[in-house]
Amino acid sequence: MRAFVVTGPGQHALSEVDEPVPGPGEVLVAPASVGICGSDLEILDGRRPAEYVTYPLVPGHEWAGRVVACGPDVRGIEPGTPVVAEGVRACGVCARCAEGRNNVCTGEYAETGFTHPGALAERLVVPAGQVHPLGGDRPVVPAALIEPAACVATGLLEVGLPAPGSRVAAVGDGALGLLAVALLRLTQPRELMLLGSRPERTAHGRALGATGTALRREVNVADLYGAYDLVVECTNSTSGAASAIGMARRAGTVVLLGISGAEQPSIDADTIVLNHLRVQGVFASSRRAWRWLVGLYDEGLFDPSPLITHRFGLDDVGKALDVLGDRSAGAVKVVVLPNRSTG
Repeated sequence: MRAFVVTGPGQHALSEVDEPVPGPGEVLVAPASVGICGSDLEILDGRRPAEYVTYPLVPGHEWAGRVVACGPDVRGIEPGTPVVAEGVRACGVCARCAEGRNNVCTGEYAETGFTHPGALAERLVVPAGQVHPLGGDRPVVPAALIEPAACVATGLLEVGLPAPGSRVAAVGDGALGLLAVALLRLTQPRELMLLGSRPERTAHGRALGATGTALRREVNVADLYGAYDLVVECTNSTSGAASAIGMARRAGTVVLLGISGAEQPSIDADTIVLNHLRVQGVFASSRRAWRWLVGLYDEGLFDPSPLITHRFGLDDVGKALDVLGDRSAGAVKVVVLPNRSTG
C-alpha cells in the first residue's frame, strides 16, 4: 500500500510499504479523511519533543474511515462500519486510567500518528477498544475533526459544562478555537465571544454561533477583562493564555488548550489567586469526551464540515502541508483523502 512516511526531520516521501495485518483485538481501517494540524508540521520539521515522537513514522492522528477487517477476538465491529478512534494508547491499569483519565496515562507515552503508524496511508491498524462506530447515515469525511474537538470537550467536561445563560469566550481563531465555539454554542450561552487575530477566521466563528467577535489588533483586550464565566484558550501563545486568564470573572474558570513552548513563565499567579480562578489544563482527549462528541455527531448536533476548507489526495500530502503552513492560503482545516472512494 501507499503511505506518507517521515523517516526523520526534513525527510519524508510517499512510499510503498507493506499493508498492516490486524492482530488479536485490532481492526484494519481504510482512512476516508485525515486532518492535518500544526503538530504534523512539527513532526516534519523535527520540532516535536523527542519523547512525543518516534521516527520513522506515518503521521495522521485526526482521521475517520471504514473498517476493512477485524483481527481475532474482535466483537461488535463489522467490516464496512464507519469509525473514528482515540489516539492515545493508554495502559489501562495505572492510577490515572483507573480514574477514567486515559489521556494522562502514566505509562509510556504511545499515540497513533506520533509513536505508532497514523492514517496518512491507505490502511492503518488500531486497537478495537479505542474504536467508536459512527451512525451509518452521517458523512464520514468531516468526522476526522472529532479528534481535535475531543480535546476541547475534554476540558469542558473536566470543569463542567457552563449553565445555560452563561457568558463564555474562546481565545484563538484557529481550528481548535473555532471548534470550541461550535461546542460552547450547544450550552445555550447568553454571550459567546471569539477573540481572534484574522478576520477571515473570526467570520467562521460567527457562522458557528459566536454572538460577538473581536480582533486583538483592533480592541483593547483589557476592556474584556473580568467579563466571562468560562474562557477557553486555544492560541499556543503566552499572550493568549494571559488574556484568557484576564477575561475570566472573579471565581470564573479558564481552560488552557494551547502549548506555547515558552520556557519562561508568563502567567501572573497573583491574578489567579486574587480572582479565585479555576484554571484547567488539557492534554489530549479522554474517552468520556470521545463518547460525548460521537453522540453529538451522530445526532447532527455537532457538524464541523464548514471548517474544512481544503481537500487533497494522498499524492498531494506535501501540498496539503504547504497550504496549512501558508497564512495567505486562507486554510482553516486541511484534510487528506487517502481512499477517495471510502468517504
